[in-house]
Amino acid sequence: MMSRPQEIPDPLPVDDPVLRAAVAMFDRDGWIDARALAQEAGIGRATLYRRYGDRDRLLGEVIWSIATAEFTRVHPRCRGRGADGIADLVHAILHTSAQLPSMRRFLADHPETALRVMTSRDGVMQHRLVSTLTRIVRAEIGEPDDTDAATLAYAVTRVGESFYYRELITGEPADIDAAAVIIRRLLR
Repeated sequence: MMSRPQEIPDPLPVDDPVLRAAVAMFDRDGWIDARALAQEAGIGRATLYRRYGDRDRLLGEVIWSIATAEFTRVHPRCRGRGADGIADLVHAILHTSAQLPSMRRFLADHPETALRVMTSRDGVMQHRLVSTLTRIVRAEIGEPDDTDAATLAYAVTRVGESFYYRELITGEPADIDAAAVIIRRLLR
């Protein structure tokens, strides 16, 4: 079974005023300026960092908030059950993310930060995405006989990331459709 290296904090409440301001800033700019965010929230930068963590943590919280909203919107429209349903869901989420101007700008302007925030074992995104997919794997196909659902969810996450971030990793264009095909095969 997979273990996480550190305790990942619970997501910030969606009604948190600093999170709302950070989401609006990210939607507008594809980035978070901590000084401007602190000023907009009416707190000092030191208070911002003490309460919400460093910029990577804040970016992860913002992107998780956006991803959760998109997941809630997209999931009911996904077709199929089991491997097909999971592959369709991952495809839809990756496609939606790729269409967001803020994510495109974030990836283009800050590729190293984007990869660190989105794929690091110490970030909130990786852990929460694997946890969410673990629950979905268990609900859709059950606990596998030859591995555990968390390991399978991790593999699904990494396949999706590999094709979503392929341009940053290998220089080849992203290929979300290929990720869905491979995920479907992996889960069958």
